[in-house]
Amino acid sequence: MGLAKELVTSNRPLRLRLDLPGGINDDMLLPQRVMGTETLCGGIDYRVLCVSGSAHLPLKQMIAVPAALDLVTDTGALRSVCGIVTEAAAGDSDGGLASYQLVLRDALAILEKRTNTRVFRDMNEVEIVQRILNEWRQKSPILGTTFAHEVDEAFAQREYPRREFTMQHNESDAAFIRRLLKRRGIGWYIRAVGDDEAPMHTLVLFNNADSLRQNAAGTVRYHRDGATEERDAITSWTAVRTLQPGVVTRHSWDYRNPQGRDFMTADAVSSVDQGVHGNELAATLDDYQVLMPHAGDDNEDLCRLGQLRMSRHDYESKCFHGEGSVRDFCAGEYFTLADHPEVDDHAEEERDFVLTALRMHAQNNLPKVLAARVERLFARSRWGTESADSLLSRDAADAVASGPLRVHVQFTAVRRGVNIVPTYDARTDLPAALMQSAIVVGPAGEEVHCDQLGRVKIRFPGTRPADHEAAGGAGASETDADSAWVRVASNWAGNGPGSLQQCGTVWLPRVGTEVLVNFLGGDPDRPVIVGQLYNQMAEPPALSEAGDLPGNRYLSGMKSREIEGIRANQLCFDDTPGEINAQLRSDHSSSELNLGFITHPRAEGQAEQRGDGAELRTDRTIAIRGAQGVLISANGQLDSKGLSLSRAELSRLAETSEHLANELSSLAEKHSEDPHEGQELSELVRRISNWDDCTDRAQASGDQGIIALSAPSGGFIGSDKTIAVSGKTKVDVMSMSDVSVSAGANLMLRAARGISMFALKIGIKLIAASGNIRIQSQNGDIEITSTKRIKLIANNDIELQAPSIKFIAQGCQVNYGGGVVTQQSTGTHTIKSSKFIHTSDGNSSTESLDLPTTKVEHDQRVLVKDFRTEAPIPNKKYKISVEDGQVIEGVTDASGLTKKFSTSIAFATYKIELLD
Repeated sequence: MGLAKELVTSNRPLRLRLDLPGGINDDMLLPQRVMGTETLCGGIDYRVLCVSGSAHLPLKQMIAVPAALDLVTDTGALRSVCGIVTEAAAGDSDGGLASYQLVLRDALAILEKRTNTRVFRDMNEVEIVQRILNEWRQKSPILGTTFAHEVDEAFAQREYPRREFTMQHNESDAAFIRRLLKRRGIGWYIRAVGDDEAPMHTLVLFNNADSLRQNAAGTVRYHRDGATEERDAITSWTAVRTLQPGVVTRHSWDYRNPQGRDFMTADAVSSVDQGVHGNELAATLDDYQVLMPHAGDDNEDLCRLGQLRMSRHDYESKCFHGEGSVRDFCAGEYFTLADHPEVDDHAEEERDFVLTALRMHAQNNLPKVLAARVERLFARSRWGTESADSLLSRDAADAVASGPLRVHVQFTAVRRGVNIVPTYDARTDLPAALMQSAIVVGPAGEEVHCDQLGRVKIRFPGTRPADHEAAGGAGASETDADSAWVRVASNWAGNGPGSLQQCGTVWLPRVGTEVLVNFLGGDPDRPVIVGQLYNQMAEPPALSEAGDLPGNRYLSGMKSREIEGIRANQLCFDDTPGEINAQLRSDHSSSELNLGFITHPRAEGQAEQRGDGAELRTDRTIAIRGAQGVLISANGQLDSKGLSLSRAELSRLAETSEHLANELSSLAEKHSEDPHEGQELSELVRRISNWDDCTDRAQASGDQGIIALSAPSGGFIGSDKTIAVSGKTKVDVMSMSDVSVSAGANLMLRAARGISMFALKIGIKLIAASGNIRIQSQNGDIEITSTKRIKLIANNDIELQAPSIKFIAQGCQVNYGGGVVTQQSTGTHTIKSSKFIHTSDGNSSTESLDLPTTKVEHDQRVLVKDFRTEAPIPNKKYKISVEDGQVIEGVTDASGLTKKFSTSIAFATYKIELLD
């Protein structure tokens, strides 16, 4: 009975309450020794060494039990430390007493045990932290009843920007929460709620140290300890200064404003006085870090992040260490120091200090004999001694064990008014974000989903739908809600400006594609796609219709696929030894360009040759256009050693043909008085000779494009239907030998003005193997001349019909007409005949001719263009002077066309003037 009475805690200065399933129990274990720590922006960790009359207490019934460690303070009130039992150990026993050790930690420390990967969309750091903590309170009955969280009164005065994408990446919930809070400069501490109902503790977030509340101790004297003292006191007080950088610089690349380099850097300067030499040296110490891209929401936010890091250095530049017996002390509260010889000289507001960390060692007041017995049990269990020595000096440990108060507190403090900022360093606080796979996602029905910058959205396969229910599934929904826009790395991305003047490649990963994701700056909130990956469901594309890998491993290239279809476009390089070729192909109309060793589709690395050289083919149409001209040549140019417009053979042939045409034209002008019209041909030959493959020189010449065809061994143009050859100015047909024109039906030559035929030597034959030969002049004369004879020979008749006919020979003439025949000669008129019959008069009549006449009116219309740009000139006044004497004036229409005008001369020439 005596031992049981000694183990009752109700009259002890150190008590332990456990919130067991049957209710609060404060006598199951008697705490004899307590060693623990509390830190601002950290948590609580208390090790409680207990004794009990029972050696058979089940340890597992104590795990995860809410507990309150109560210390009776100097005012008789209770100062509680509340937490959750995370470790229970049974120590040695002596038959009457048993020893136990419990470890109390806060809920945030317990969240270290849960590791997760999840995504948060459009939330700031505080909202994310609150969501995680609320989820824990909802799904865990223990945390729901023993843990709470809140923000201090001043928290609402500052807003935090929402982040499009935040990812917890293989991090414990606690590490993730701390990372978010530390990055934003948000502090926290654990506040105990030690009422009799249930031990509770609260995680308090603060962003202004001035809002921290005053400690229950209020004003604490700097004084020695003693049993006769009524109040706890501080017995040791020291100040520490540490040299810190005087400048903080942060750089963060902003791809949304690449020209605004000045807005990618933030500077902050220390406001702390570190002494003459300290200030001088600190000014040269620049904490410069290159952060992940877009570290801040904007430049103002980046400056705020830089200032937070500077505030942390200022915070670490000076602190105070103290010791004493103040049982009310709690991290995250401030007290006033009194009766200190140096501090009392400061202004009143500079005597307040915020507790940032403390270490406590306390011991219960068991009777000496019982206490020694308990200590032996602790020693045999190897508890406490080493830990106590690590926390306190030997003198302090002895003071706790034998002193009057049995409580010793070591603490660290900063002067109230100092900005308290948690330490954050991206180099150490970010998790190890290694490359991993993700799946491209998009809205339903979209096969390619991107924004103006070519960014896509992804889903990390490791995210679990259950974690994202509160966000409507965003983060694990297989939709475009799963991430922010993510940039896609390219092997070539130009420097702009704009998209129309940009250079580079565009290969957007399609919805459902597996992509390889890295993280810029090692930050899991900054994913970037660095590649695309094949997998078992998405194998590498077959670049041949007849086979795929590994048989066709010598084929390389790229292949796209029609959106919502199966057709493709591809560029294939075949590097098969001795059979290399390249193919550019589109399944639309089976259009393809084949170069090199042309084969049928390759299967298992084998293919049958079907050509050699180059092939351009399609089931539809092919157009070849060259603004400065098109050269089609069958003349060889081995190994492409010449210029692209090498045409020596063609130029020589053109010049020879021009010489032939000019020679014959000159002869025709002499013999038939045909005008010499070789200017157009000469101009064409000149342009062929001077054809330049340098675009700048060609444009400077002002010449328009020409087309030229050349072949050393002949050429052929054929069609099952019509072939037309047309020239707006002139058509020249030349041959150094013969020109043959053959027609299976009719050969028709038509000219709007005239037809002239000239043969220099052998003459002209006009023969009809059958049928008639008709020669008509429907509005003029027919004149046949010869320097020698004119013979008219017929097997039947020769008829000459006209109203009058005249035969003239040297010295004689015969006239027929009007019923009269007149013969005359200068010499003898001889008539030889076997018979001469002269009867009465007779008569004859000629056939009347009703030949068609045509008054031709030719319509013309002119397109007015700028000779440099070839662009039509609309709404421009003009005057046209036609060779038939007409003068037409008007204004071009919106398409640059004049109004129609008619001339009696076919293809009449004209001069057009543009008027101002």
